[in-house]
Amino acid sequence: MKRRAKNGWAINLFLAFIIISLYLVTSRQDAAQVMASLYAGPAYRGRSDDKIALEFAVSWNAAAMEDILATLKDKNTRATFVVSGKWARENADMLKRIADEGHEIGTMGDDPSFDGNLSETKADIQKSLESIKAASGVDTVLYYSGSRSVAVSARASRALGLTHVLSTVDLRCGYGSKDDIIKRGLNEPIIGSIILLQPTRACADALGGLIDGLNAKGIIAARVGDVLGGMV
Repeated sequence: MKRRAKNGWAINLFLAFIIISLYLVTSRQDAAQVMASLYAGPAYRGRSDDKIALEFAVSWNAAAMEDILATLKDKNTRATFVVSGKWARENADMLKRIADEGHEIGTMGDDPSFDGNLSETKADIQKSLESIKAASGVDTVLYYSGSRSVAVSARASRALGLTHVLSTVDLRCGYGSKDDIIKRGLNEPIIGSIILLQPTRACADALGGLIDGLNAKGIIAARVGDVLGGMV
């Protein structure tokens, strides 16, 4: 009985130590980074004090890219474009322009609709990285997994040394008018959010109003890497 009581006391002491340690760690300013290292899942949101990231998923229906880039240039705004390897190969000049204009490039795999096991997913991502590098000269560090398995994507991105990202909110740019998209983006925006957009015609029409609306709220539209900071 005494031995059982002694063991119970030791376990309680150990648990108390863990709880106190976690409290001290998470009360620090770099708590987000520490917790991210403990949980190797995707980043849904950053920790910026004044920015929201614009993350364009580019694989299909990208006819409005010219106007999107023109608006970003006019608004002096840099964004992130996560592209498929196939799109990179078929639009090398456009991807090079995106990089040259200061935007961030990430990958969403070679075929974003593909969702396989770990080795298959790694091979798919690696193929896309090579295509992006060949087209733009960029060694990307961001992987957007979209609708793929989060668990498999997390392991694959970790093995390839990439930062796995998703999004805080999807503006669903394939649905509704430009006013609908702006309303979704400005409805109680959270600092540090990663906003997902698709390069549709409605998105291109809404982009200027979205950026202006965020600026009016004191929020800067930026790249994913800008809001993730040291987490990248």
